[in-house]
Amino acid sequence: MLPLRPPSAALAALLFAVPALAQEEAEAAPDPAAEAIDEEMPSDLVVVEADIDPIREQLSLIANPLMPEDRAQKLFDQFVARREEVLPTVAAVYRDANSSDMENWVAARALGRIGGKPAMRTLMAGVDSPRIITRLGAVSGLGILGEKDAAEALERALFDKAATVRAYAADSLAAIQSRNSAPALADALNLPANFFHGKSMFVRRHIIEALGEVGSIAGIDALIGALQDPEADLALAASAALTKITGATFRDPSLPPEAAPGEAEVAQWRSWWSVRRVGDTVE
Repeated sequence: MLPLRPPSAALAALLFAVPALAQEEAEAAPDPAAEAIDEEMPSDLVVVEADIDPIREQLSLIANPLMPEDRAQKLFDQFVARREEVLPTVAAVYRDANSSDMENWVAARALGRIGGKPAMRTLMAGVDSPRIITRLGAVSGLGILGEKDAAEALERALFDKAATVRAYAADSLAAIQSRNSAPALADALNLPANFFHGKSMFVRRHIIEALGEVGSIAGIDALIGALQDPEADLALAASAALTKITGATFRDPSLPPEAAPGEAEVAQWRSWWSVRRVGDTVE
């Protein structure tokens, strides 16, 4: 239903203005029909506003899975450019337990793009939500936001019960370059939940790559241990991460690129690190 709005003052003047003579005649001979209309008119006009938030409607439109991706992205970019104007509604949608998964996800990423302390606090609170999509959106949005103050919340998410949340948390720590998060990443690498029937889950690959990106020597022990992972791609990722952190490499150039690190390479890394490790590896 469209909102019922009272006429403007100018329009009202035009509607009710009559020539002076006609007005006098009307006073002399009252019109019974006009009196009947006056009796039917309410004393106070009630203005009914539609219960629709246009900002939420636009967010829902962007989140519609039937919307072509390029069109949705364009609308999203325009939407988040309005920043403070849309922030209250976006935060409300993100916290709304009745929002759809797509709305919740779009809201989380919008909070990351909008940025600022209020958006960061909203996302950090979402890390502890009972709803998986909200936690996933939280760690993704915090990575987009890029504030190192979010590192502690992201470190907690490394131990989330959902594997996808753990993987996104590692990616976001890499994105914000949180060097001090290397110990938490190293601890999470060998978390029992990151193995399935003795084999590495995809989460470990994300953590290994994050250790390389944050660039802290506090992750070297864990990465050297991962050089002997039975899955070649993970062992190769650990070798690449070690090279990124240290600038050193012990890889046999005669090996094909897809070959896992050999025993000689692993031994050289261990020997190299044993003479460089100092106490608790202070940087």
